[in-house]
Amino acid sequence: MTTGATHHAATSGRQTSPFGVALLVLEVLVVYALVALVAGLVWEAVWAPPDQVVQQHQVYPADYEALRRIFTGTGLYVLIAAIASGVTALVIGLLTKGRELVVLLGVTLGSAVAAGVMREVGISRGPADPTTLAASKADGVHLPGALDVSGFSPYLVWPMISVLVLALVFFALPRSPHPRTTERDLDTGDPSEESMSGRSHG
Repeated sequence: MTTGATHHAATSGRQTSPFGVALLVLEVLVVYALVALVAGLVWEAVWAPPDQVVQQHQVYPADYEALRRIFTGTGLYVLIAAIASGVTALVIGLLTKGRELVVLLGVTLGSAVAAGVMREVGISRGPADPTTLAASKADGVHLPGALDVSGFSPYLVWPMISVLVLALVFFALPRSPHPRTTERDLDTGDPSEESMSGRSHG
């Protein structure tokens, strides 16, 4: 009993130490960054660039289908980000029950980083900005549109979905019970061991 209580107290101490808190937050950040990297690759892979045509060194949608595809990049970003952030928060929440405040901090920071990482990975693998290329192209040349996100609100999907799912995990699922550690547990040995010790001395 004394050994188990002492081990639990030592473990709890490590988990609540500044180093333990920083390590957990860093681990969550790394997980979110890796998931966002994969999400960015998927975003670029499933997106189809719109066909744009150069006129007087500017680009315009070649047809209605191209005009519609200009906005699909943002829509796909929101969809993939919602799925990726929800699954990530669910797994992290299930694996870190009992450390809600620290995990919430890590998830909030990690999801914010993930929003930018996903965008940068997707854009870096997509076509170059046609508005830049059009400056040196003749009229009538067709260029693929660039992958991008319109507005700021799509980036909020990562933290909003993450925090929502994390809250559901923390409040909907029962907290894992931990043995209570008291001073009596730490200071008092096993009565059976004391009795055996007394008989051996006698």
